[in-house]
Amino acid sequence: MIDPSAIAYSAFSLIAFSFVKLGTSGFRASQSKRRCHLHRTERLQIRRSSAEVARLNSQLNCDGSKSSWRVLEVAEVVQESEDCRSFYLVDPYGQPLPDFFPGQYLMVRPAVAGAYQVTRCYSLSSPPDGRYWRITVKRQESTQGLSPMTRNKGGLSCWLHDKIGKGDCLLVGGPNGHFFLRPDNHRKLVLIAAGVGITPMCSMLEWSIRHNVSREVRLVYQVKDPQHWPLGRQLHQLQSKHATVQVHTFVSRTNENELHRLRATHAGYFHAGKFDGKYLSQVFPDNDCDYFMCGPDAWMQAMRDGLVSCGISERNIHWESFGGASPNTSSPGDGTHKSLSVEFRCSGVTAQSAEDGQSLWELAKENEVEIASGCLSGVCGCCRTKILEGSVVYDRPIALELAKDECLACVARPATALVLDV
Repeated sequence: MIDPSAIAYSAFSLIAFSFVKLGTSGFRASQSKRRCHLHRTERLQIRRSSAEVARLNSQLNCDGSKSSWRVLEVAEVVQESEDCRSFYLVDPYGQPLPDFFPGQYLMVRPAVAGAYQVTRCYSLSSPPDGRYWRITVKRQESTQGLSPMTRNKGGLSCWLHDKIGKGDCLLVGGPNGHFFLRPDNHRKLVLIAAGVGITPMCSMLEWSIRHNVSREVRLVYQVKDPQHWPLGRQLHQLQSKHATVQVHTFVSRTNENELHRLRATHAGYFHAGKFDGKYLSQVFPDNDCDYFMCGPDAWMQAMRDGLVSCGISERNIHWESFGGASPNTSSPGDGTHKSLSVEFRCSGVTAQSAEDGQSLWELAKENEVEIASGCLSGVCGCCRTKILEGSVVYDRPIALELAKDECLACVARPATALVLDV
């Protein structure tokens, strides 16, 4: 006799199996459909990205620029500290990037129409490597020091932090700069940095380790606290791997417990407070070394004065400054400001310069004459302008090589009546 309960159980099992099979088939179908959709989306993104890169490259090729601008893709973004991020830049077509000298910088500007159209200079924070370039950018909220017409709240650094991520493109010029470690320099090195000024020092240190492993190098790094210590952990790791390298971090806002924790978890040396020129002069007792420094201008001036007062030769002290004249350099101008006529010939505008040291770029902006802007400190060369008549003077040294009939409008002012080809 057939058991009714067995029949019911068999029927229930068959129904359940059918539902499971149907559900599994449906799930597989939905997954397959989802994968196809993702593949289509990825292909569309790749096509759009390729089209955008092609458009930007075409724009660069047609603008007549003599500088080495290129379109680069952001391959990775890394938060290095509370206010600093590293951007890894690669060629969108996978081509190797040009070589550079450790310590040089890149010029960066947005590759998006309508974005914050300004150029800024950022030191390369990685050693030369054809696979990628790395810049480490501090978020700068302040607009202090800029005239009202040049201010843009947040600036390019905030735009990079807030808007740029993996897969985005930037327009990049360079590498450029006269502040770098020469390949034929085999002397001992003292690398000195404050805050984000660590970026060129990181490039120099890593390059030296790769190419001159027996060279003795001392890195002395000033920071506020461990939360504002960009690239610090990476640099201290190098000491544990290389006997000729010492890394010293000075923390101005700390306590003994925090210092003990840092010493227990990282290689290298940690100190409370701040260092000075006298301390630096004693890093190598024989003083047979070169000093490279990067940080705020006033801080570098103090370090340089301290080194010189301890008998260090000025020719052995090298520095990087994007904010103004290099420490202890004389001004090419005589310090006087005269009101003179400036004709912007192509624009059909003639204006009178102000007596307050107004730059030619500011005068042009005031009179609605367009001159390309960049770093606004005489570094990037974006404002290079041809002089048809007259001459200019600068209130800070100019590192760029200019033709006799060229000037940097952002830091130049008229020495005589001027006629400009703009």
